Amino acid sequence: MRPATFIFCICLAEILTMTPFATFPALLPHYFDAWKITGSEAGWVNGIFFLGFTIFGVFASTLTDKMDARHIVLFGLVLAHVGAVGFAFQADGFLSALPWRFISGASLACTYMPGLRMLTDRLGDTSHQRGIAFYTACFSTGSAVSFLLIGQIEKWADADIAVASAIFGPPIALILTLVVTGRRPHAAPRGWRELFNCAPVIRNTKAMGYVISYFCHSWELMAMRSFIVAFLAFVATQNAAPVWFDASMVATIVIFMGLPASVMGNELALRIGRTRAILILMMTGMMLSILLGFSGSFPFIVVSIIAILYGTFVTADSSSITSGAVLAAPSHLKGSTMAVHSFFGFLGAMLGPVIAGFMLELGGGHQVSFAWTLTFLSMGAVSLVGPFALRMTR
Repeated sequence: MRPATFIFCICLAEILTMTPFATFPALLPHYFDAWKITGSEAGWVNGIFFLGFTIFGVFASTLTDKMDARHIVLFGLVLAHVGAVGFAFQADGFLSALPWRFISGASLACTYMPGLRMLTDRLGDTSHQRGIAFYTACFSTGSAVSFLLIGQIEKWADADIAVASAIFGPPIALILTLVVTGRRPHAAPRGWRELFNCAPVIRNTKAMGYVISYFCHSWELMAMRSFIVAFLAFVATQNAAPVWFDASMVATIVIFMGLPASVMGNELALRIGRTRAILILMMTGMMLSILLGFSGSFPFIVVSIIAILYGTFVTADSSSITSGAVLAAPSHLKGSTMAVHSFFGFLGAMLGPVIAGFMLELGGGHQVSFAWTLTFLSMGAVSLVGPFALRMTR
């Protein structure tokens, strides 16, 4: 199979795997009313998804240094189906939602980074960097497709049918993965005693600079995606949104911009240098987060434009950061490096929504403009750590 075709198939499987991703954040305005949850509770339901990713990600990514990543991906696809079915038919409130969102996050840990390893292990060296760029960019595409699917079905049917529709993506992704990949013996498996020794990765300061930057990137990105639909719904109630307004549609555009943004961010890094490109993109994203936080009283069209720009810049450094971490790792430590990268990144992805939800509740709740200002300030402020981490990559 040609490398381009193989990359396309693996990216398509990644997108299908992520159909349950937005079953909670895309319907957050509905759950605020139906479940009577607070901002902090909403933050925890969003955050526990990434807690599952964080815990399982350490083991899943590290095991790719011992066995073919394909086995881990296939297990993750089965787990994704279980989590989606459980949330659709068993979750009816804050506490009952937590375990199923945790399982869904754990399934993503077994498919996302191991899927990247499965991809790169089957590509030639010349296809590595752009293969990584397209694969990481498709994380945004999968997120956007999930928001669009859930939001539109909820609009034309109801929330229960929308959530149930997400259960079909992982089984299709499982079939596609089985078809386009075969078994591949690991070229140089590490011993069990060495497998979870992360000390060599942590001593690699160049890789750790990207890892810490990924922590900041994931904090901001996932906090934004967790609350963007609820924020747009709030703005619509304040400023008489146009009749064509659809919060899920605007949110889909915000999130989908991550695909071209991530690819273009990687191309920018190839032209002006990775460190400089990441710094520019992170600082621009931080300024847009501040602007969006103070935009609650702006016309809805203006808020939508700011949100789309924010979605673009907050995602644009993703592939550059991940590529930098992978390429900074020696071949025998790539799995461990990806595990540490994944752990720190999705630790940030868990903390971001939780802190954002706490700030939303601290400011007075999801119907108060000042609360949204605090929420978005908490998202952008973490980018200030980025410049210090990037000094380690020099």
